[in-house]
Parts: sequence; C-alpha cells; structure tokens
Amino acid sequence: MSKLSWTLLLTASMAGIAAFYPITKILDGAIDPFLLAFFRFSIAALVLLPFILYKGTLALPQKRDFPLFALVALCGVIATSLIFFGIERANSIVSAILVNTNPLMIALLSPFLISEYVTKSKRVGLIVGFIGVIVIVLNGHDPVTLFKSEYFWGSLILLAAAIFASINKIYSKGLVRMYDGLYVTFLATAFGAAMLSAVAVFNGAIPQVIDAAVSHPLALLTIGVVSTAIPWTIWSSSLKHLDVHVAASFSLLIPIFAALYSFIFLTEDFTLWMLFGMILTSAGIYIVQREEKIVVATA
Repeated sequence: MSKLSWTLLLTASMAGIAAFYPITKILDGAIDPFLLAFFRFSIAALVLLPFILYKGTLALPQKRDFPLFALVALCGVIATSLIFFGIERANSIVSAILVNTNPLMIALLSPFLISEYVTKSKRVGLIVGFIGVIVIVLNGHDPVTLFKSEYFWGSLILLAAAIFASINKIYSKGLVRMYDGLYVTFLATAFGAAMLSAVAVFNGAIPQVIDAAVSHPLALLTIGVVSTAIPWTIWSSSLKHLDVHVAASFSLLIPIFAALYSFIFLTEDFTLWMLFGMILTSAGIYIVQREEKIVVATA
C-alpha cells in the first residue's frame, strides 16, 4: 500500500477513536463506567482474536513477561475507567484534548520509569504542552472559583487517565520489541477484559451487563469495534510501512474530530481558550513526538 493509502487509513482511524468521547458522554448515567470499560476491552479482544488466529500467534507469553503484560493491562483498564468518570464532569471535547496529552506524560515519566533521556527539545515541548493543558483546564475562568467546580475535578481525573495511559505505553514498548504490536494489544485487551469480568462477577453486575448489552448494543459495538479494535489494528500495521513519528502525529487529529462530533451531536461549546490550549498542547506533543523512536499505540 502507498503512503497515501496509509494516510487515509490512519486519518479514518483517528476519526474512529474520536467517536469514543461523544458516545461516552451520550451514555453518561445510562451505564456504569466500569461496565463501559468492560465492554470496550471485551469487544475489542473478541474482534482482534480472528487477526491473532489468522497470524497463528495465539499463545501465552513467556512466564517472565506475565507481570509486565498484567501491568500494561491494568493501566489500560484504569485509564479507560478514569476517562468515563472524567467525561461525566467535563465535556467530550476537553476530554479528548486532555487524554491525548499522554505523549507529554510519557516524556515526563520515562526518565523515572525506564531511565530514558529527555533532550532539551523535549523539555521545551513539555513546557509548551503543559501550558496548553493549564489553559484548557482554566478555560478562561477564575482559578479560585473553578477549583470548586465539577469541571475542574473532571479535568484532573482526565489528566490522571492520561498518566495511566502513558505508563501503559511506556512499558508496552519493551513488549513490542519482543512480540508484535497486534499481539501486545490483543493480550492487553484480553487481560483487561478478564480483570473487569472478575470485578463484574464479584459485584454481582451480570444483570446490568446483560441489560446494557440489550439497551445500547450499537453504542457499545461502536466503542469496542470502531473506536478500539479497528483503529488499534490499523495503527499496529501502519508501523511496518511508515516512520513511527509520522504515524504518531495522527493522534493530534483526535481532539479535532471529537470537537466536530460534539458540535453535531451534543451542541457543546468550544471556546477560544480551548482552541488556544489545543494548539499549544498539539505543538508540545509534536515537539516531543518528532524525536520518538518507538510509539506503541494511540490512547
């Protein structure tokens, strides 16, 4: 396939991931956040299973790698759950922008977690990006007044989600070197689905799972297939044909698509402060990502 074909596929993938945010906002209050996370991971794992079977790579990883796979899956589960809780308090546009600051979090945490050197250029990107985050969170409001609002705490929850998503990606890097991106994504979603299934059974939530599946099948399938399984598969495949930093730059499209969907379906306000903050965070992410050698997946 040509670079143009991959460009179109990756653009479509970012559009699919962006749909996750307004759909989650629409489902706010209708389905428990943990159950939404369960459906996302379970459906994605089931959809990715045929690809794994086709490649003939359906096998357990080496025993020494089990803890790392479990950590990657746990961080993914926590990140997804926090996104659902955060969207309850903030709008879907802000959620898409803040969650996709995880490349900044990766650059910030990597020196502490995997002793990765941060260049001067990346430090500049971090400063620019986090100024953008502050602008988005404040959104032109007085900090003292905003501190008491649900929006402010929702924004902090979303930033926490970005941190867990970044930890997921940091430790996934080593696994991808030993396995392949599709295998790591499949196993992480499968492990995550197993964790969430255990929580659902322990809490006696099976009736709620059945009720949610019957009441909102299209929305749940869209989250699991269109916003998770398909774009992650395309992402993994694209890394074999494009430079990694080129593929990574497409994540900057997610907040743009999320804003478009929110205008159409949710009539959410998109302020100039949000626009300014999104420009700053996008610039910061670009500066950080352009030097990245390996990027695993989009959050």
